[in-house]
Amino acid sequence: MRRSLAPSQLAKRKPEGRSCDDEDWQPGLVTPRKRKSSSETQIQECFLSPFRKPLSQLTNQPPCLDSSQHEAFIRSILSKPFKVPIPNYQGPLGSRALGLKRAGVRRALHDPLEKDALVLYEPPPLSAHDQLKLDKEKLPVHVVVDPILSKVLRPHQREGVKFLWECVTSRRIPGSHGCIMADEMGLGKTLQCITLMWTLLRQSPECKPE
Repeated sequence: MRRSLAPSQLAKRKPEGRSCDDEDWQPGLVTPRKRKSSSETQIQECFLSPFRKPLSQLTNQPPCLDSSQHEAFIRSILSKPFKVPIPNYQGPLGSRALGLKRAGVRRALHDPLEKDALVLYEPPPLSAHDQLKLDKEKLPVHVVVDPILSKVLRPHQREGVKFLWECVTSRRIPGSHGCIMADEMGLGKTLQCITLMWTLLRQSPECKPE
């Protein structure tokens, strides 16, 4: 609405056909205006912008729905699988997928041949004849510390983690599980314990938590 057509402005405006000397005229009194002719209405509509429709509903938004229809609308959006907006895109073949079992033979969780890899257990070497006779689903695998942790371990901490793992898994002394850490303060006992627990919870020679 134009400001000049607002009721507050019309009340202040003096009606047409009256002079300043009229005693009956009051600022708050508005006389009925004459109805505009069709030609005047058409001329006024020509100046209105076709894009200025404040009361029209937006077409790019869904109408107001009730709870059930709104939930169905949300489900229809969430049910669509994610699609990469790149034409002819093919993801990497080695990508990890949640809930899917690895295909192929058993292998270590981390690469034992990687540089600075901390290998806690190495399976005994087998000949080609033994590998054909044994079940591939029961062959032991390497136990390798997570590279994120092994890269920050100092030399004495690497030896300590290997000692702890051998003691806890009863490989150093058969039938004995555990050991005592007697290092001085500041030598990284906490980091060694965290590395040990993370390794035990993640892997073992049997491809499962220890």
